Amino acid sequence: MGSDPRVATCRGRLQTRRCQLNQEINKELRLRAGAENLFKATTNRKLRETVALELSFVNSNLQLLKEQLAELNSSVELYQNDSKECVMPMIPLGLKETKEVDFREPFKDFILEHYSEDAALYEDPISDFMDMRQAIRTPVRSTAGVALLFKYYNQLYYIERRFFPPDRSLGVYFEWFDSLTGVPSCQRTVAFEKACVLFNIAGIYTQIGARQERNTCAGLDGAVDALLRAAGTLRYIHENFTNAPSVDLAAHTLLVLGTLMTAQARECLFEKLQLQAREACRGRDRELRDDTDMCLDLAQESAQLAHTYNQLYEKMQTEGVFNYVPYSWVSLVHVKTEFYRALAHQYAATGLLHTTSVIHARERLAAMYGPPDCNHNGSISPTFKYDEDLDHMALGRAHLAEALALYEEALRLQRMCRELRGKEALSLVVGAHRERASRDKAQLADEPDFADLLDVPNILPSSKFQLALTPPDFAQHRVEDLFKTLGPIAVFSAKRHWSAPRLVQLQRDGERRRERRSDRPKRKPSDKRDRSEDNSTYYEKYDYEVTKQNGVYINYESPKEYKRDLRRAASEYDMNEEEGFGFTVRGGAPVVIAAVEPNSLADMAGMREGDFIISIGDTDVKWSSHEAVVALIQRAGRTLTLRLATPMDSGSNKSSPETSRQSSTPGSVSAASTSSGSTGATARSSARRMPSWNPFRRHSARDHAPAQTNVIFR
Repeated sequence: MGSDPRVATCRGRLQTRRCQLNQEINKELRLRAGAENLFKATTNRKLRETVALELSFVNSNLQLLKEQLAELNSSVELYQNDSKECVMPMIPLGLKETKEVDFREPFKDFILEHYSEDAALYEDPISDFMDMRQAIRTPVRSTAGVALLFKYYNQLYYIERRFFPPDRSLGVYFEWFDSLTGVPSCQRTVAFEKACVLFNIAGIYTQIGARQERNTCAGLDGAVDALLRAAGTLRYIHENFTNAPSVDLAAHTLLVLGTLMTAQARECLFEKLQLQAREACRGRDRELRDDTDMCLDLAQESAQLAHTYNQLYEKMQTEGVFNYVPYSWVSLVHVKTEFYRALAHQYAATGLLHTTSVIHARERLAAMYGPPDCNHNGSISPTFKYDEDLDHMALGRAHLAEALALYEEALRLQRMCRELRGKEALSLVVGAHRERASRDKAQLADEPDFADLLDVPNILPSSKFQLALTPPDFAQHRVEDLFKTLGPIAVFSAKRHWSAPRLVQLQRDGERRRERRSDRPKRKPSDKRDRSEDNSTYYEKYDYEVTKQNGVYINYESPKEYKRDLRRAASEYDMNEEEGFGFTVRGGAPVVIAAVEPNSLADMAGMREGDFIISIGDTDVKWSSHEAVVALIQRAGRTLTLRLATPMDSGSNKSSPETSRQSSTPGSVSAASTSSGSTGATARSSARRMPSWNPFRRHSARDHAPAQTNVIFR
């Protein structure tokens, strides 16, 4: 599903080199940690000097490796479009690298321990998940790669809830390398894995935006959409993930990177405005410089873009960001700030120098100039008060002179940065605009130049467009739970606990019981009182009610209450063909035991209210509806085989069926077992049939019978 590493594209080779540098940085960091520990532990002076020398070498190697990584991050031209037309380069994000993780043994152990399932049945889902993670290490730099990362992210939702309990560690560690510094970070939480995947989604979006054909409106629209999606994803990481272990996921870094992508999206919008303005003027058989309103609108849009880049440059100068963001990025942002400020002055000069309506130009200038003492680069500008009698030609020449000065400043900043010196596209774009401004100034050579006598006013930043960040759309790439057969995730998850599934077999036996009753020999009448015959007349002399239960005479102070209980007990014990198994169910996926009749077959078998029905016979019913489970029970006939699990969460009052009701305590995750809990159930049913307060109870060998498993209750 991922890209083929054998396809040696420019970006692929760049990412491969980034991976090698990350490994070398990791090795040097381990060497430095060991040397520092040795330096602290030893007291030998000569050994300390040797270790200090080795530390200096390691630090030097680390610095060189980080500089090489910064150069890779500065290789923005490899991510640009292959068009011959030179455009201002964009800054894309490199992808985070990660190591391979083996989930096979931890997942198998957890399935066997927590879910009490056969781990061999889940070989294919585990392999599919590992293949998916291996593929996201080398995603395709396109929408297909974004879709792959989104699918893996959505699958992590199920994996986290299935296999990562909140109270203990599974033993799985996720290790990712920092995109900016190459320093590795390792955590056990799935949240760290999710944040890194989202960062790579944003990185691919930035690379898609940089690869667009920016000399067409469709390409510019695609670039704006991709960059806004990248900014929205970075903001989502900032709002939903905290305490990041790596620098590129820190809050201040995410804010700076999100602002960078928003500024580049506005830059693409400005280029689209320029393209549309040229096409509109070409359709009217006129040049752009002849349209004063359009030139002044572009001047304010350019001033707004310069203001945005200037704010970004100030954020990059903060202490928590400047040491980690590549210096070439900071320099390029500074160059763009000066370039678009120069472009604003050039558009203003073009509109003033070629205007045909002085009165209309004065109205636009009054709205275009900002208030006095307002300079967006932080310095204080001289007070400029617009005068209606001011010569607009002189003002235009002043703007043109300021534009030439700012173009020279942008080229100087480029030469000051070692990584930007070789960026040919940047030099060509800035140089082309400077040459155009120089030609415009040369055409005014025969006129008096008052640029040195007039202070250049500030252009008020203004834009007609409001950018809205696009958050990640997880619903667009839905996935199916690979481990769906474990059961509904709302119940069968890593944070929920239940007992090991137990086998319960119920069998109705009304015919056989009536046959045994009919074959029983009749007793001869006798005057002798015993516990097996009706001697109610013997107790007629007492004032209270005397009745017989199971051949034993019991006195009750409330005869009506006893008769009602006796009729109920008789209906429970003397089961006939039309009676059920003694339990009711409710809900669906999974179906739960709603109630269990006292002293019924279900009660004697250990079934209790709240138990989950795992399977009926050989049919798994964890995902079955209520109607389907009822139909299976009705088709079972006289014999019903169930697999049940009892919830054991702290919020549940249910106890394990293997323990008595009097001494039940909440349990924890139990080992896989299919043994029946019939021993405790038999003891409880015996206690109910023979109450402890009965003075005439007879003990039999059946009361002391050894425990059995998988007993069929008849």
